[in-house]
Amino acid sequence: MASRPLRMVPLSLLVASACVHIDGPSTEDARLGDFGRVRFVGGDGCNDSTTLAVGATAELTLEPQAGAPLPSDLGVASDAPSTIGASQGEARDELVLVAHREGSAMVELRSEGEVWDRLEFAAEPAAAVTYEAADAVFASGTYLLKVSEVYGACGEECPLIGSGFLAWSAEPEGSLRLAGDEDRVAAFVAATETAAARVVGQEPVTGAALVDHPVTVVSAEGAGELEARLVLMLLDGTLLEGERPPAEPAEIPVGALLLVELSATSAGGDVVPIAGADVTWTVEGDAAAVEMNPDGIEPAAEGPVFAAVEPGEVTLEGRVAIIDRSTTVALTVTAQ
Repeated sequence: MASRPLRMVPLSLLVASACVHIDGPSTEDARLGDFGRVRFVGGDGCNDSTTLAVGATAELTLEPQAGAPLPSDLGVASDAPSTIGASQGEARDELVLVAHREGSAMVELRSEGEVWDRLEFAAEPAAAVTYEAADAVFASGTYLLKVSEVYGACGEECPLIGSGFLAWSAEPEGSLRLAGDEDRVAAFVAATETAAARVVGQEPVTGAALVDHPVTVVSAEGAGELEARLVLMLLDGTLLEGERPPAEPAEIPVGALLLVELSATSAGGDVVPIAGADVTWTVEGDAAAVEMNPDGIEPAAEGPVFAAVEPGEVTLEGRVAIIDRSTTVALTVTAQ
């Protein structure tokens, strides 16, 4: 089990692979179907792994190879559904796997009554996780804990995929209430009273506490001014992170994606990240220059994702009611 200070680059802005190979990098693509017609992409964590954590759900995308489209009558089946269940998602290219118990299952993609492609997946109990979490949250605020990587019994050589398998709780009871667990981000709502608490995430098979993190629920009274941090992703995939520029407005090119992360210091000196659920954003100026949460981009837990659409001058205002603070970020959207 390992933790590090909260610094969550949203998955909607950055998709990373942290695969570890026992014998060094392999030329074999473990996610390519047996017939080479499709690649099974995604599932959280290491993209090369085909092993789920028991109890986890993995949402995959079916990526056709060599330009061949997916069959219009595509169907999905598992030869061991009591071990790993398989079903189509909302779209034809989406596959949802659910690991019910330890073991393996062949997941088949079928067309015209025949197997069009297939790949074997496995499931095993998680033995360790790494995660990112803050040490404090404002009373009545939203607290985020992100599970970064999940590992099986042999550690980093056994990365697991999937999310939603940990049984979350908080001690003492009532200090934090679980509000959601999606894409490896657990969200809690803090109590109205200050408290010293712990967030615990238990593995469902062994009952082991893979996450046990101390959290202080601090008073919202006397909170300092909001501090903004910009996370910018350019068209070529370059990720830029840094504190708010001293000279405003900040310039971002058309086509870029922007996230504004907010934090504030409590009266006791704790630096407290602000979750997106606790911020109300408004756009002033050339409103057409940016689009909030455009199609194809899921909002991050830290807040909405803004897409730079056309040149213009805009001001983003974020208000946090729980501490009665607001801040603005001035932007100039420039032509590419």
